[in-house]
Amino acid sequence: MPTDILIYMIIAAVMVVWLRNVLGTRHGDERERPNPFDKANQPEEPQDIVDIRPAREVNKPAEPTTNGTADAGLVQIALADKNFDVPTFKENAADAFSIIVMAFADGDKETLKDLCTTEVYNSFAAAIDERSSKGEKISTEIHAVRKTDIVAAGVDSKKTAYVTVRFTADETYVVEDDNGGIIAGHPDRVTEMTDKWTFSRSIRSNDPRWFLSKTEDDVIEEDGKTPLPDAG
Repeated sequence: MPTDILIYMIIAAVMVVWLRNVLGTRHGDERERPNPFDKANQPEEPQDIVDIRPAREVNKPAEPTTNGTADAGLVQIALADKNFDVPTFKENAADAFSIIVMAFADGDKETLKDLCTTEVYNSFAAAIDERSSKGEKISTEIHAVRKTDIVAAGVDSKKTAYVTVRFTADETYVVEDDNGGIIAGHPDRVTEMTDKWTFSRSIRSNDPRWFLSKTEDDVIEEDGKTPLPDAG
């Protein structure tokens, strides 16, 4: 056997021994490194965390509304519905506002039907059909609902509770024509939109849901906004 081949074989054997000592060998029982993006492998939250937030007071407005009439109306609703809670209502209303605005922009009638009264839904659906017939498209993103101010509330003679909320939100919106040209809005601009919406529900019903029963264009924005129809 040539001397140079013998030298190479000795070097290779030494390298194999060295690699075994450094890396070890696999025998099938090794623990795999967890995938950091797998939720099942995320560390569990500590179980001894104590929630020290104060308990929410039921039937008491947590924040002052814009006028005494609204406050009196909220008390009237709370007397008729012991489960009515102003902070919870405002949180849910803000969520509904974002969902409805974006559903209208997307032309999602099924979502709108679940959140609006028949009259408001019909107005929204007609506006969606009209822009569809023109080939227009709306893209909207609600970045944040910054204010939810209750401006009116009460229970009418038909035992229907209503709450009117003025929403102030940050959005990005674009209205395009059938050729993709921008009619209104800007894809890289955040604008402020303000709308006044009324939600209602029958206090005689076991259904706890509130439905959007009226929309009003409360403020004329300089930069425009998602063109929601006035309805209800």
